[in-house]
Amino acid sequence: MQSGQARKYAILTNILDEYVREGVKLPQRKSFFDTSTEEKTNQARSRAFIHLYLAATYGVLDFQDREHTITDASYDGGVDAYFLDSENKVIDIIQSKFRISSGNFESKYISPEEVMAIDIDRILAGHRDDKSGRSYNGYILAFIEKIQKIQDIARYRTMVTILANVKLEQYPLVERIFLGDQTNIVNFDRCYGELVLPTIRGEQHYVSSMRLQIDLSNKSGNSKLSAEIMTAHGPSEVTVVLVPTLEIAKIMFRYKNSILRYNPRSYLEFKEQRTNEGIRSSIVDVETGEFAILNNGITIVSDETYVNERVGAKNKAQVEIVNPQIINGGQTAFTLSRIYEENSVAIRDRIFSGKEVVLRIITLPQVDEISKKHLILSISSATNSQTAVSTIDRSASNDSNREVAELVFKKTGLLYEPKRGEYSDALHNNYIDRDYIVERSLFTRLMYIACGKYATAVERKMMRNTGGIIPEIKDDKAVEVFSDLYEIYKEVSNSYRGQAADKIVSDLAFSVFVRALRLRRSRDGASDFLPIVLAEAKELWPDFTSWALENVPKFATLRKNKETGEESVGFSMAKWRKSSQFPSDVDAYMDLLVVVDPATVLADVIG
Repeated sequence: MQSGQARKYAILTNILDEYVREGVKLPQRKSFFDTSTEEKTNQARSRAFIHLYLAATYGVLDFQDREHTITDASYDGGVDAYFLDSENKVIDIIQSKFRISSGNFESKYISPEEVMAIDIDRILAGHRDDKSGRSYNGYILAFIEKIQKIQDIARYRTMVTILANVKLEQYPLVERIFLGDQTNIVNFDRCYGELVLPTIRGEQHYVSSMRLQIDLSNKSGNSKLSAEIMTAHGPSEVTVVLVPTLEIAKIMFRYKNSILRYNPRSYLEFKEQRTNEGIRSSIVDVETGEFAILNNGITIVSDETYVNERVGAKNKAQVEIVNPQIINGGQTAFTLSRIYEENSVAIRDRIFSGKEVVLRIITLPQVDEISKKHLILSISSATNSQTAVSTIDRSASNDSNREVAELVFKKTGLLYEPKRGEYSDALHNNYIDRDYIVERSLFTRLMYIACGKYATAVERKMMRNTGGIIPEIKDDKAVEVFSDLYEIYKEVSNSYRGQAADKIVSDLAFSVFVRALRLRRSRDGASDFLPIVLAEAKELWPDFTSWALENVPKFATLRKNKETGEESVGFSMAKWRKSSQFPSDVDAYMDLLVVVDPATVLADVIG
């Protein structure tokens, strides 16, 4: 099985290769993305690495917009790219070092000399040449001109981003070099957690503030209906507005899963459902505006909501929503975004013209974070009650499960879907292999075993009983155990057949046995190569069950022959394998096991 390090790096390069393919399509940029040799391929990926940072961090979706901020060339003053963040008033100066193997990507460091080569002071002071009198390249000169045109430049702060590994003891040095400026070191761990994982989750382009344009030409009086509602968790405000369907379509197309965090469905799971022809037809096939009447609308929660009708334009108003999340109406928003994606600009304008949708905005400004999540879950459950959303779908997509998914990915490169369909986009784009995704029920069972809760893991209705909620992970040890068990389970489930109804329990029990044997062999200096361990485990299993008959009386049963009346002692194998005692019995057996020769495949048993 591929190592976690290799798995994560493969996903990263798959994403970068997609950016490279985009670049090849642009004649003026094609030379930067030449893949005719291995060296040129690595250079193309190095440039694509900057694209990933700009897309994931700032939501710059247009390829050429990203390209225009890349300065990497001769005489670039040590600056590979930049970004002018007008919303947060930040000038981001970027230095990037892409490494061409999974090992180097995690272990190779940028040198202090490379960091000191970033000529930030001269460039931001408007110098057009370096200390040696050599003119900066045209990309840097264009950057300087852009800075000069910023009207409120006094409000901007500078941030130096280093897309590379920096030795821990050199962090203070980096801060001293750029004294007075913010430093942002995106090492391999942050890259996988903050750039790669959001990309494959479809959460890459999150927006903290969303603006919608409203048409007032058909409205009488105010553009909104608003009221304050007192809840058990504190005050909230409900605002109802009619919004052009085109606005919703554009937002859903751009932000996808990032605005569905509290929705029990993921973006592409809507695609897997039977298409809502009613929604599509009322947009595509109807020229008039019945959509606002026929559709139930969309519900969004926010931290703050602003509506302003005085925007300097006739019959126009603007709604701004801070930290928006769609909790109901995802099917509507998804269908609108699909129509938007499938059509040209001219056709979009015609299709969406005059069609609006009811938008209900629930603002929770004074509710603490824990209460807010409880309230959102209650709203989501109530407003999605008409759809086939299971309790497990709601409970499994909680924040703690998401944190477990992030931890497991960082440590193993394996992907857990708290929300079904979360990685569908990544599969479609060939960012990931399907084998990287651990099915939700299996993941939950293996993690319960890893956390010492074997009996829960092998329950027949485990997902229903636990709600799919992963137990608390107190340290990385549980993740290591999970990774071992998953590798073993995949081999076991593919190699050994059992009765369908009992196979999952049989495979889990045998996987626990194999892992214990592997650890024992490793401790005794014998090979822990999995095929060898599996072969030995298969040989030892009958002896283990015989040992249990003599040493685990708790599961012995007295059986009576109805015809002869004779009594005999039996053993409830099924109950034993489902009991919390089973793992400790495996350990007890392994303690008695003797490995005669580390070079041999088989071991003698029970002294």
